[in-house]
Amino acid sequence: MAKKKSFRRRSTEPPSLAESCPGLARWFDSSLGREILTQQLALTQPLVERLFGYHLMQAGVTSAIDFSACSRINHRFRLGATLEQSGAALVEFEQLPLPSESIDVVLLHHLLDFSNHPHQVLREAARVMIPGGHLVLIGFNPFSLLGLSRLLFSGGAHQRGNQLRAARLADWMNLLDLQANTVERGFFRLPLQQGELLAKTTWMERAGARWHLPCGGFYIIVARKEVARMRTIKLNWRGERKPSLTAVPSSPRVAARRRHRKR
Repeated sequence: MAKKKSFRRRSTEPPSLAESCPGLARWFDSSLGREILTQQLALTQPLVERLFGYHLMQAGVTSAIDFSACSRINHRFRLGATLEQSGAALVEFEQLPLPSESIDVVLLHHLLDFSNHPHQVLREAARVMIPGGHLVLIGFNPFSLLGLSRLLFSGGAHQRGNQLRAARLADWMNLLDLQANTVERGFFRLPLQQGELLAKTTWMERAGARWHLPCGGFYIIVARKEVARMRTIKLNWRGERKPSLTAVPSSPRVAARRRHRKR
């Protein structure tokens, strides 16, 4: 009996990121997956083109598409969770083998959706970013037709994983001094695998993009790592206090900490 119980516990455990990647790569190669990748690339390209720096790190669940190909940053590299991802170095995203404050742009493609420790993955991404660097995060929206299919059915690889809302991720980012500035959404149509039926629902895509509806199948968040700025106090030769430099908090986390100390 003990053996049966232990076996049941193991079977209910969610798969790891490395175990999910092969199935996700096959799903992204289907008609529905390719359509979603095409829309993600079209929305991500203009966002990445505006970001500058020296080093760009890209990490995702599939190597079928390169989101950083349009970037003006010369040094671009990939990290992956499995050896099947071509051109990517094998790492553990909960503990990145990179020095702190060394990367200008970090691009995460559905990593938080299928990681067993999404908050730690986000924390590591924030750690390696330089002050003023940018994070581009792509994830599935649970409040969408695609997200609803993930709740009702759990057979496909894309239907397993975390249900992370964009607002929840924005709260996590605030704790890590990351300020979400841009949120884009895409794929408002029905999640159909048949190419012909999928093409007939393009009107839903146009309506969702036109009215900026929050029910897109995926979201793209661009966040900036905020730092404390220094402001020079004007000289007051007649006053008793000496001039000094004071730090002005530029992130909600720093501002809240200072208000708590004053109390």
